Amino acid sequence: MSDGRPTRGADPHAGAERSGIRVGRPGGGRFGGRVESPKDFKGALGRLARYFGKEWPSLILVSVAIVAGSVLKATAPARIGQAIRRHIEIAPDAEAFAAAMTTVLFIYVASWLAGAISNAFTVRIGNRLVYRMRRDAFAHLQRLSMSYFDARGVGDIISRVTNDVEMIYNALTNGFTSLLGGLFSIVGILIAMIVLDLRMSLVVLSVLPFMVIITASIGKLVRRAFRENQRLIGQLTGRIQESITAVKVIKSFHRESQTYQAFSRLNAEARKAGERAEVVSFMLHPIMRFINGLALALVIGVGGALVLKRDGTFSIGLLTAFVLYSRRFFEPLRQITNVYNLIQSALAGAERVFEILDTKPAVVNARNAVPIDDIAGNVEFRNVTFGYFPDRTVLENVSLEAKQGEVVAIVGPTGAGKTTLVNLLSLFYDVDSGAILIDGKDIREIDIDSLRTKMGVVLQEPYFFATTIMENILYGGRGASEQDAIRAAELSKADAFIRRLPDGYGTVLLERGMNISQGERQLLPIARAILADPKILILDEATSNVDSLTESLIRQGLLRLMAGRTSFIIAHRLSTIRNADQVLVVHDRRIIERGTHAQLMASDGFYARLYRLQFEKPEITEDMEV
Repeated sequence: MSDGRPTRGADPHAGAERSGIRVGRPGGGRFGGRVESPKDFKGALGRLARYFGKEWPSLILVSVAIVAGSVLKATAPARIGQAIRRHIEIAPDAEAFAAAMTTVLFIYVASWLAGAISNAFTVRIGNRLVYRMRRDAFAHLQRLSMSYFDARGVGDIISRVTNDVEMIYNALTNGFTSLLGGLFSIVGILIAMIVLDLRMSLVVLSVLPFMVIITASIGKLVRRAFRENQRLIGQLTGRIQESITAVKVIKSFHRESQTYQAFSRLNAEARKAGERAEVVSFMLHPIMRFINGLALALVIGVGGALVLKRDGTFSIGLLTAFVLYSRRFFEPLRQITNVYNLIQSALAGAERVFEILDTKPAVVNARNAVPIDDIAGNVEFRNVTFGYFPDRTVLENVSLEAKQGEVVAIVGPTGAGKTTLVNLLSLFYDVDSGAILIDGKDIREIDIDSLRTKMGVVLQEPYFFATTIMENILYGGRGASEQDAIRAAELSKADAFIRRLPDGYGTVLLERGMNISQGERQLLPIARAILADPKILILDEATSNVDSLTESLIRQGLLRLMAGRTSFIIAHRLSTIRNADQVLVVHDRRIIERGTHAQLMASDGFYARLYRLQFEKPEITEDMEV
């Protein structure tokens, strides 16, 4: 059913100018697998840094370990060169050379230990950070109003809490250590080379400009290629999800072949894009090897010439040290280049997570809101006007009154605003003007949680959690026992079919309850509502998916449930609401008729025509005009 509610990407409007209820409009966000940059690099980085909280001592330890490992790695080649010069060239001494090499071995072991410590603590910090961010984001999502979820797709929200947080984890565990280690390695190696010999240092650095220019140029091509590849992969994933969700429609219209062909074309495009992205990416590796080889050739050529001069200013040991340094110097640069995109994407992901945390609920408790222990169930709408968008109203000046224990049926064409009425009563949204009262008290002055605990809702499209039938029924009653759940199932006439299942109440429901029939899926949320023992009952198309035989079985149970409770029934099947105390006909943003079934049939108005046509030509009732 559609009541003009916003779809994905919409900017929902929820009013509430009175009673302290604040209105927030969530900002937009992009969804996809592309490499993105943060809108505010410094802001995202600063806020993420503050989010580390008590992890700063561990981060300092990681930084110290990375610096120590980088320094140790930078001194090792110099030690090797000195050992060769002193104990092989000048004064050959096998024992002294072995001792020097043992020292070098200890240096490498210490460097490895420093790396192990930094990696272990980085992983620990990363996991704790991911835990806190996901915990806070999930907890905040539970507090947000329905308008936030109306404005965004499920995939976008899930991506923020999972993929974007995972990007932050990867950037921390891989990017942080690579960036910091690379920077200190470059500085350490450069200092060591300059201390050993300035001439040879300049030889190594002479190829650096070529590397920077080539890396920057290829990097742009790589980012462009992977963006296209990830865009097509996103489309491919969406096509797969769509084909699985719509498998019944595909088979019903014999579109398997066309669906496969469309998928095959997109799959081929994704394959070609993936090949292009990988080819462009791998271009960097042979070029880097060429630059490394060029630097090594220059070092050996120039260093060899200096050794052959035999003027005592250069030695084979020194040449060996520079050969090792030349091979190590460009590796950190490559690491830093690779980390750049990872950090950019992580900060962009952090911004999207922070957008969730910064979003204010559109409907919150007023300052004077008080919890309620009990209600009688008298409901009144006073001149209520509401729209999901500022420029488009769904209800205009709607007034109605339901006394305690009355059954109120709400009927009308699709999109008339029937579900909106009960959404406002549950305070999922607040009215733009007017007021809704329960027992004479404005619902905006009642604590939201205590208000909703007095209501039981059976939705048009029932939802089930991936757990047992028993757990799904118990979800409706806090502190209820299994015996209470069984009695609720008996009352809703669900007990019979549940006991016929192999595992009975222990049957684990599949996604959307696909392992039980459509009618059975409708009985379970009714049992859940019965267990909640509400004072106000809302049945939103509760029997729309139940056949006539099943409907007749549950009608007595529903009548017992509604006894003494104020009940609102939204239904297209008008035969189900003939015994209602009053029937409200909603059309064109207002209530156009009200009365009992007999009164409305006698008046021969819109409701009477709707009722007659439902039995003669049910397919046209949705298009009726006043």
